[in-house]
Amino acid sequence: MPSVEPQGKLDQFFLLSQDLLCCIDFAGTLLSVNPTFESLLGYPAHALLGKPCGVVVEPRDHPVIEAALASLCRGEKVNTFDVCARTVEGQRIWLEVSASSGDQVIYVIARDVTRRKAVEKQLRRNQRLFRIAGETAHIGGWYMDLAVGLPIWSEEVCRLHDMPVGHQPTLDEALGFYTPRVQPRIRSVFTACCEQGVSFDEELEIVTREGRRRWVRVIGRAVRDELGQIIQVQGSTQDITERKDTERQLTLLERSVESSTNGVVIVDAQRPDLPMVYVNAAFERITGYSRDDVLGRNCRFLQGVDTDPATLAQLRKGIEAQRDVHVVIRNYRRSGEPFWNDLYISPVRDEEGVVTHFIGAQNDITAQREYQAQLSHNANHDALTGLPNRLMLDQRLAQGCLLARRYHRYLAVLFIDLDDFKPINDTLGHEVGDFILREVAKRLEEELRPWDTVARFGGDEFIVLLPDLAQEDDVLQVVERLLTRVSAPYWYRGSELRITASIGIATDDGTIRAPRQLIQQADLAMYKAKRRGRNTFQWYTDELNRKVTERVSLRHALQQAIEQRQFELHYQPQIHHSGRVAGVEALIRWHHPERGNIPPGQFISLAEDTGQIIPISEWVLETACRDAMVLNAQSATPMTMAINVSPMQFQRPGFLDSVKNVLARSGLPPALLELELTEGVLMDSAEHTIQALKALRQLGVHIALDDFGTGFSSLSYLKRLPINKLKVDRSFVRDVATDSRDAAIVEGVVTMADKLGLEVLIEGVETAEQFHHLRMLQCDHFQGYYFARPMALSVLKHFLDSPFAATASAADPIS
Repeated sequence: MPSVEPQGKLDQFFLLSQDLLCCIDFAGTLLSVNPTFESLLGYPAHALLGKPCGVVVEPRDHPVIEAALASLCRGEKVNTFDVCARTVEGQRIWLEVSASSGDQVIYVIARDVTRRKAVEKQLRRNQRLFRIAGETAHIGGWYMDLAVGLPIWSEEVCRLHDMPVGHQPTLDEALGFYTPRVQPRIRSVFTACCEQGVSFDEELEIVTREGRRRWVRVIGRAVRDELGQIIQVQGSTQDITERKDTERQLTLLERSVESSTNGVVIVDAQRPDLPMVYVNAAFERITGYSRDDVLGRNCRFLQGVDTDPATLAQLRKGIEAQRDVHVVIRNYRRSGEPFWNDLYISPVRDEEGVVTHFIGAQNDITAQREYQAQLSHNANHDALTGLPNRLMLDQRLAQGCLLARRYHRYLAVLFIDLDDFKPINDTLGHEVGDFILREVAKRLEEELRPWDTVARFGGDEFIVLLPDLAQEDDVLQVVERLLTRVSAPYWYRGSELRITASIGIATDDGTIRAPRQLIQQADLAMYKAKRRGRNTFQWYTDELNRKVTERVSLRHALQQAIEQRQFELHYQPQIHHSGRVAGVEALIRWHHPERGNIPPGQFISLAEDTGQIIPISEWVLETACRDAMVLNAQSATPMTMAINVSPMQFQRPGFLDSVKNVLARSGLPPALLELELTEGVLMDSAEHTIQALKALRQLGVHIALDDFGTGFSSLSYLKRLPINKLKVDRSFVRDVATDSRDAAIVEGVVTMADKLGLEVLIEGVETAEQFHHLRMLQCDHFQGYYFARPMALSVLKHFLDSPFAATASAADPIS
């Protein structure tokens, strides 16, 4: 199961955090884990993803996990809790878990608190050890008469050595119970006592007959007779194994606490003002105070004027109630430097349940808090400009709408987009582009009030929130200042740069219920400002929204039309001056199942803007070539199929190959295909266009320049274009019989085309008067309603089968 990737700067925190991070769904299934999660627990991510989060938690803690999940599913906040996890090698690790619900997922942060748990466990053990009041001592007596040389043991001594009661050992046997390491010592002190009367008191280790090791305290002294001669050595042996074990545990505990990285402090709860009676080395390192500086003082000297009173109150209440308390408190080191103290305080009770001490475990989390603060800042601010990002913008926007509704004021939203910013990045580089963005952000902030908000929305887009406006028109003064300030020169390394902005304005008087809708409205208004020439502003209106909604709806319907093949082709005959039908022009028609017939003028430009013109054009080319084969099969003379080609389709890589493939599939001879292009194809990369046209001509395809005279009509390009035909636009034909200037233009085009060896087709011929005037110019081809309207393929077949001589005669025969 693939891991869910985190977005934004939040992705970097997820990967680099020293805490365990994971995402789970509301069923408790692991969706993603960070590297720290894998390294600490030893499980690779693929072994965990898709499994319940409890797979790494000890079964006894599963109810804790299940309860937290249930609370989150109900939308409740879950407090921090501890669970015990198992590594892949079976090692136990204690985790302090924080969980919060997001959009469809639960975010979990877990911190390794194993060391803290160990310290707490050790401290509890120490508490129990201090409560131990030694059990009844088992002491056995012994003596040895020097004249006899045989020790006499009491029953207790026999028991200590696992010997039968009444056993009488030899001296070597008695001394032989001591471990080899201490035997030289016991022999030495025993001999000195026998010979010199030197008493001894030793704590040594023995090995009993059963092989058990025991610690014993052996005391011996010499007994003298009346003459002062040593006649006997007598003494006692006490089992001190438990005491020795306790001492070892205490020593281990003390060393563990001393070596802990967490500061540990013990205060006396029985004395006034809770003086400190113990601090470990970590406390000294964290605070900068030595033991001598702090013992006997209350811990409050670590506090300062910035310490949160609410936190202090929580601390005092916990101590007064003699219960565990956990706070994060701002303390101060001896140097005066502040630090964040993650403090746990627990009461220590004696055998009767009386609190005798409080023990505190502290952890310096200053670096962690600073890191979290930086992460929080990064999560809410743009890295480049330092402005609020979308996340914080949403919060400020919601607040602004609430204030507008509550106090009956206006909130204005400005959507600012820099004009032609992309060329700066593309030509001068991203370094210059970043400089411009930072400077724009700075200028916008300087022109606003302290309570206004300017946020970077993305790329070269900025959002300005202007809350608390008395009137809607108050926004205009701000907008005019912003436009002026943004358009002022920018100086980068001695070079002057200029840029402007387009601004869309949307306002709310407290009635809007979806705050983000204001951004959408301002965005629509901004695009209107772009279309109005840029470096200006436009207000959002309902009419603007209606037009955009219609455009979005039409785009969706157009996509359905492409997928469901709702288009069809109609064909308008092109008449040769001899009177025969020399060809037809393919014209697309769209009959929507609900809207009815939609004219090409309503959807072709939209299709070109959205790129949908490509699949439409491909369908037109394929269908028209196939229909051309059908028409030519029934025609006595060859008929050309004229197809309009959009600039986007023509400039698309592979267009020539697509034409070749369509011709091959349909079987249409290239000479019977005529591609009609407008002068707009020359606007971008004219040289590339000319080479592409030459390749089409070499293929045998005919080229016609459509709508001639309506574009830029560069004659310098015209003489180089490898085309066959010029189509004179209908705008010059409408008044050709009555307007001498239109007539002169048409006559000039016909004459020029004749000199260049190009054919001319006059389109838009609708009346006999127009035709009579144009026929005198010796044009090659005509097209228009005067001869025939566009018609479906089935109708066209009947048209071609009808006696055209009668039609031509009715139209005043062409000669």
